[in-house]
Amino acid sequence: MTRDLPPSPRLPPTPRGLDYLLALALLVGSFAALGLAQRTVGVTRDEGTYFEAARSYWSWIDTLADGLAKGTQRESLTTGAITRHWSVNREHPPLFKTLFGISHHMLHERPWRQPWPPRSAHAQGPGLLPAIDAFRLPTWLIAGAAVALLYLFGLRLHGRTAGLSAALLYLTLPRLFFHGQLACFDAGIATLWLLVVYAYFRSLDHAGWGFLAGPLLGLALAGKHNAWFLPPLLLAHYLVVVRPDVSLRPLVLPRLPLAFVSMALLAPAVFVGLWPWLWFEPLAHLREYVAFHLHHAYYNIEYLGRNLARPPLPVSYPFVMTLVTVPAVTLALASGGAALGLRPWVASLLGRWGRRRGGAPADPYRFPARRSWLRPASGLNPRSGLLLALNALFPLLLIALPSTPKFGGTKHWLPAYPFLALFAGIALGELSRALRRDYPALRPLAWALPLLVAIPGALNLAQTHPFGLSQYTALAGGVPGAADLGLNRQFWGYAPRALLPTLNERLPPQSRMYFHDVSSDAHAAYVQAGLLRSDIQYAGMELPAIEASDHALVIHELHFNKYDYWIWEAYGTPAPTEVLALDGVPLVSVYERRRNDRADAPTDLTAR
Repeated sequence: MTRDLPPSPRLPPTPRGLDYLLALALLVGSFAALGLAQRTVGVTRDEGTYFEAARSYWSWIDTLADGLAKGTQRESLTTGAITRHWSVNREHPPLFKTLFGISHHMLHERPWRQPWPPRSAHAQGPGLLPAIDAFRLPTWLIAGAAVALLYLFGLRLHGRTAGLSAALLYLTLPRLFFHGQLACFDAGIATLWLLVVYAYFRSLDHAGWGFLAGPLLGLALAGKHNAWFLPPLLLAHYLVVVRPDVSLRPLVLPRLPLAFVSMALLAPAVFVGLWPWLWFEPLAHLREYVAFHLHHAYYNIEYLGRNLARPPLPVSYPFVMTLVTVPAVTLALASGGAALGLRPWVASLLGRWGRRRGGAPADPYRFPARRSWLRPASGLNPRSGLLLALNALFPLLLIALPSTPKFGGTKHWLPAYPFLALFAGIALGELSRALRRDYPALRPLAWALPLLVAIPGALNLAQTHPFGLSQYTALAGGVPGAADLGLNRQFWGYAPRALLPTLNERLPPQSRMYFHDVSSDAHAAYVQAGLLRSDIQYAGMELPAIEASDHALVIHELHFNKYDYWIWEAYGTPAPTEVLALDGVPLVSVYERRRNDRADAPTDLTAR
């Protein structure tokens, strides 16, 4: 009986002018929040490497531009010139590093009348921003673009409440917010992944987006290697979308959509065009690039009291880490949204059974569809729930493989989080709609839901800032509970940034300090930014540096325990002079050598 069937699905709403203004406001607000927050976040180990690459790439661009003006551009296009500049960090594609380099030059190296914020007397550079901020700025903008796009995507899927909820829940994911502040790739590739999926989704019924899908995929490929998995995922979704129509016309082959034609032709062109390293010996360099990631080194990370260093690695890792780092309200809403989003697809799979038992749910889409290669799914159900599910699950499943390295914490599956946020937004949109319909007195609460559900993530974020990699939710017992469970406390060597004022105040002139996991690039960045006294010397790496140093710090991770013992023996004391802690959990310990205990060992400035 039809009265027992669920209501037929509504066709997607369309954004209006005010919606685009709200999306812009979300972008600007996110950009500002990330930029202001990052001022107290230390320079990560990877950032130091990317700073060097960014400078090198910009140097080539600047030389090429100068050559074009003088008619000597051929000198920049030689194999030697490209190798000299683009071989730096060639294991990763160049897009984000190139943006970091352009931003650093435009906002730090170029003179401005009045720097902002006011600079320390020790800081170098005439530009508008400090060097670290200038390198990081593109990530704030790209991460903010994801927040804006989530609003528009969620609006098209379920309405304004869904879109706004998805945007705010994504921005207040503590781990995402942390990565959105850095000159790294992880927040950026999450945005580009979302953008490619959105372009594909729109291309199902709009020819223009089909053309754009290819260049956007090319940008994603030039951002990070994750993007190579996007075409097969989208193709799998497309085959499900067109199956009902194809089954009605079995003798007519399905047309190849414009989006996939564009991806096949334009994406490789954009990818290669943005990466001069591939302009000569492209096959050899591509093989090198692929081999690096297929045979990636296994680094150390703690998980449930074990140090994960070599395969086979636990399949549960990405799922448990998601469970204890994503706010519970977001996970609960995402689960509800997934159930709502996948229900029509499951109902269609059970269609024959449904017809025998009284009919399948009503469907507003027509069959056969009026589709073409320009609009390949016009008139068909876009199966948006399946599209979100594929992109929410695949990044986690990929990392779950026992052979996949798991050293990066949650950052390696950040591309899944926009789709979790969209599912959560759909659930909240449905809840808000039900409250407004069935309980008119609760309409103010219904409209406030997007803000209310973002509060837990925002509070958790604020409690653990600027130590975003030490963040855990209440489900793990917070930071102390996670430490008791043996979950990874931190990585990347960025936490000592909070101790720099103390070191500047207490260390005597010309001190030689063992900085442990703080890279020499990060040390140089701190000195150049005026955050660390220039006379505090970088003693080097490993035991020779400890023996040659006056002061030392240890960043606490399970596989770093040996450094405490080395320092105790070399310094003649096990007692730190300073401990940096978060909710009572030690993150960094600082040691000072007892007088007359210093060994006459050479400073190792070359080990890296």
